[in-house]
Amino acid sequence: MEIDQEITVLDIVSLAIAAAMVGFYILTKSWIYNNILATLLSVNAIQMIFLGNFKNGFGMLIGLFFYDIFFVFGTDVMLTVAKSIDAPIKILFPTDWSGDTGKFSLLGLGDIVIPGIFMAMCLRYDILKSLNVKAVNNLSEMGQADEVVTLLRKASYNAPRPYFYGCVIGYILAIITTVVIMVVFEHG
Repeated sequence: MEIDQEITVLDIVSLAIAAAMVGFYILTKSWIYNNILATLLSVNAIQMIFLGNFKNGFGMLIGLFFYDIFFVFGTDVMLTVAKSIDAPIKILFPTDWSGDTGKFSLLGLGDIVIPGIFMAMCLRYDILKSLNVKAVNNLSEMGQADEVVTLLRKASYNAPRPYFYGCVIGYILAIITTVVIMVVFEHG
């Protein structure tokens, strides 16, 4: 069985840059660089994953809620794993600089990526709701891809975003609550 794969110069350059970034992280173990890499991983995951419908998104968020309650508060599994793995799988918040090594609170990427996927779905829904579907279909059938792209671009710029903004406000309130709980109870 053959695999038809083409490797370009851009692929090799990208691999070299990624290897240099990983090497820099391994050498420095900087919490700032950790947060940068974790943020980039989160954005990439949010871009790549699509849930399909709101039922799936709602079910996933409810599942994550109970999963977090059990594994974070019911057991020490999540905190043990998050603290023992030295990789950009969490966002670190410095809480104490008085010692030789700082103390950090952490926020797992699952608490960023999963709600982020739902927020991205809300944004897509807001945009699609304002889109003139008949015009897009007519232009597609006539083979006018440039005009379709123009219509999609206009819809993405001009669409009202009530679902997206509501979701973002809810997420911000949830993250603020999470950080307050981390600081007050000194628990992830």
